[in-house]
Amino acid sequence: MSASEPIGLDEAYSVRTPDDSRRLYAKWASTYEQSFVEAHGYAYHEHVARIFAAADRPVGPVLDVGCGTGVVGVALRRNGVGEIDGVDISPEMLAEAARKDVYRELIVADLTVGLEIASDTYAGVTSAGTFTHGHLGPDSLEELVRVSRSGARCAIGVNAAHFEDMGFAAWFERAVERGLIGEFQIERVATYVTSDPAKLDDMANVVTFAVQ
Repeated sequence: MSASEPIGLDEAYSVRTPDDSRRLYAKWASTYEQSFVEAHGYAYHEHVARIFAAADRPVGPVLDVGCGTGVVGVALRRNGVGEIDGVDISPEMLAEAARKDVYRELIVADLTVGLEIASDTYAGVTSAGTFTHGHLGPDSLEELVRVSRSGARCAIGVNAAHFEDMGFAAWFERAVERGLIGEFQIERVATYVTSDPAKLDDMANVVTFAVQ
């Protein structure tokens, strides 16, 4: 695919490694919102922001994981959430996010390796579109708990088609048993405005929980 050719969902869903993600989003960053968010009626980020903003949470900074061009950050700010940091694997996507002027800090990081962020930093964590096949698996959730304060509220979106088979459901259940998080709730939401509820690939599970 040349730089001039449009990037489609097939390319987005074909990533397998962090390097695949870096290459994809370096090419896609400047057109992502027009060719994907607007063209496909992407709604996932709006649901995550709404669910997070409605939850009781302590005062303090919020980490937007896999923030991309900042659509979650904009939705969070519109829902009354301030003091937001964003983290993403793609510096090109973060450059687009910086234009929106909603983030306190933007951090380039690969969550499969870890975050250079002190433990107990954040009062809340959000994520939309990052925990799915080819991007982040359940093991990375441990790092999000580490950087969260006790009592922090999290709203983490997970692709519904992979919630069971990639081990996310099992991770959340074990995290409760281990005392890492309190009991969690799941709200299933549409990824796109035109999502088909019968198709798991069109849906996401937004998991909310408090860090212990």
